Amino acid sequence: MSVISYLRVSTFGQAVENQRQAIIAAGWMIEKEFRDEATSGSTAADSRPGWAECAKYLRDGDTLVVYALDRLGRSTLDVLSTINSMHERGVRLVILQQQFDTGTPAGRLALTMFAAFAEFENSIRKARQREGIARARAEGGKYRGRKPKLTAEQRTELKNRFDAGENRSQLACDFNINRVTVHRYCASPRS
Repeated sequence: MSVISYLRVSTFGQAVENQRQAIIAAGWMIEKEFRDEATSGSTAADSRPGWAECAKYLRDGDTLVVYALDRLGRSTLDVLSTINSMHERGVRLVILQQQFDTGTPAGRLALTMFAAFAEFENSIRKARQREGIARARAEGGKYRGRKPKLTAEQRTELKNRFDAGENRSQLACDFNINRVTVHRYCASPRS
């Protein structure tokens, strides 16, 4: 029976160290740690190799400690699937920030309800955003979308360096963008 932690940050510039320190400060003695850096919780598990490795490693009797619910994923279905999978395998899931512990029936119920409310809130936010965009377009095309992260010159430099074989992670760091954005700019016809 081991205490395992899974740490994840979504963007470059963030560090998992804050999550690790919070888990340790809460009294958990981490025996093994898995991490993903600069990955989105809404992406498929196969694009989160640390999570895939963690899920494969966990055994009956282990306790998985995660800093916050959104570190597991952002959709209710994904989070609930993870909770069910951990429960079926005999793994206790502790979510530190929200103080959920699936070691108890009440903890599992509270976590399930919280995940459902989080997804409901996200759906409402997206609906409001779509309504705002539609209204702006109806008022004469005021909506222009998000400002590009890179100028035309920066995109050209990025593409040239990418085509020359430079590491995607280093390019992301140099241009202050994430790896997905590097791929999007380098794979799209507009770059």
